Amino acid sequence: MGDSHLRPHPKLHATQLTRAFGRPPHQVDALGPLELTVAPGEFVCLVGPSGCGKSTLLRIAAGLLRPTTGTLEIRTSSPRPAAMIFQDYGIYDWKSVRANVRFGLDIQRVPRREANARADEWLTRMGLADFAHAYPATLSGGMRWGSPQAL
Repeated sequence: MGDSHLRPHPKLHATQLTRAFGRPPHQVDALGPLELTVAPGEFVCLVGPSGCGKSTLLRIAAGLLRPTTGTLEIRTSSPRPAAMIFQDYGIYDWKSVRANVRFGLDIQRVPRREANARADEWLTRMGLADFAHAYPATLSGGMRWGSPQAL
């Protein structure tokens, strides 16, 4: 039995986790199989060459992708334990500024009235309320990222 009963449950545990895109013969194996355990309080960095599956793993953890096989368990009391900030702008050019800000809430199926109110609150805090119905192409780079003056 050993001292395994003394070890805390892992905060994150991946077992035989894989993700593939497409279908044979054009299937691309993007991740795994991966075995990973992250203990409470442990700090982990994902390092590797382009295309090795780092972003795919993070997208699975954030609930944006489903694994092809295996499991990824996240132990937390939060109903939404992970979020992801993309390395590119992550802005949808065909959506208004308000719709871009509201996008994560829409994915979580937050009622539209509440999602709009929350998005409008953040647009006001960022000094972008006057641009809620504008499209990203009309914004400056600082406006897209949130200028320091707005903070």
